[in-house]
Amino acid sequence: MIPREPEKEVDHSMGGLKKFAVLGSGNGGMAFAAQIAAKGYPVVMFKPREMTEDFIKLNETREMFLEGDITCGGKIIGVTNDMAEAARGTDVFFVVLPSFAHELVFEKLIPFLRDGQHVIIVPGNFGGFLLKKMMADAVCKADVAVSETSSLPYACRTARFDTVMVYKRKFRLKLGTCPVSKNEEALNIINDCFGGYIEFFPASSILEMDFDNVNYTLHPMPVLLNYGDIEKNPKTFRHYMDGITPLVSEKMMQMDSERLAAGKKLGLELMPIMDQLKMYYGHNSTETIYEYANSPESPYKDIVGHNVRSRYLTEDVPFSMVPCKFIGEKAGYPMPVVDLVIRMASFLHDTDYAAQGHTLEKLGLDKMTLEELKEYARTGKVS
Repeated sequence: MIPREPEKEVDHSMGGLKKFAVLGSGNGGMAFAAQIAAKGYPVVMFKPREMTEDFIKLNETREMFLEGDITCGGKIIGVTNDMAEAARGTDVFFVVLPSFAHELVFEKLIPFLRDGQHVIIVPGNFGGFLLKKMMADAVCKADVAVSETSSLPYACRTARFDTVMVYKRKFRLKLGTCPVSKNEEALNIINDCFGGYIEFFPASSILEMDFDNVNYTLHPMPVLLNYGDIEKNPKTFRHYMDGITPLVSEKMMQMDSERLAAGKKLGLELMPIMDQLKMYYGHNSTETIYEYANSPESPYKDIVGHNVRSRYLTEDVPFSMVPCKFIGEKAGYPMPVVDLVIRMASFLHDTDYAAQGHTLEKLGLDKMTLEELKEYARTGKVS
């Protein structure tokens, strides 16, 4: 339970919003809570699992900090594993969780949704479509704006129970909202929270966000092409510095070209991986992922410790690559390189990711025509 104090009325510039809830207590979730608290907004953090010693201690101090590339801090309301408590009076939910936790948390969240709220999923990974499908199945008619980013706004790791180290922040990120008519409102919210550090700008739809996720390109292929080395050295293998060689980089960019071509078939203005990296972390003259990872602007030099069953495969393959492949096929554009990565990850993990991931049926998109899917991504409705 969160220690209760009388709630103060807060006059915020962005429409009188009173309270935020961050659903997620990992590196990203803790960073978001600290970032929002630093702006002086009431924020509670929802921990999906049982409270551990660190979070019990955090509930006593109720103060969080960011260090490194962003230095700030502030008071939080507290931490809870009770969704009713987290949702009480909340106007904006930031969902900052691995995609494999979305379904469980959405199931707990949906009974507490009401008209006028915002749910912002970071990163999206088709979570917006999943939430809307689950709301429809639960006959939840709350008029809620659902937004997605394509990535976390920073590379970060928890340093202490109350502190997150930000290795490097991204400079700019896109945000898509369903319905798109609520995107300006959502942008005002998130830019107010991150103002002075990170700028968010509009995307055409949540579908654009799902196809513009850089993890799709950056994570699975280097793991598969370095599987043996990672298995032998899981604590010291550097995904970007050891895993991305010139040849691996070339094949990653070939897969990225496939993504861009599928996006064109869908009428989406997607960004090539190199343009995204330079927008996120700083422009330079590099032309390949390998060159950028080894450049002064790269945030990736010290990232180690991912094993062969990390989220680089268990999240990015079933929840990003699988739905992109199926939607690409619906648009009449097969994606053979992506299909190869999905099949190889499935083979190595003895798991049928194409069946167990975000299928079109699971997202509520299987019976839609391509034009209906695109309209639904923008408006939340099918005419």
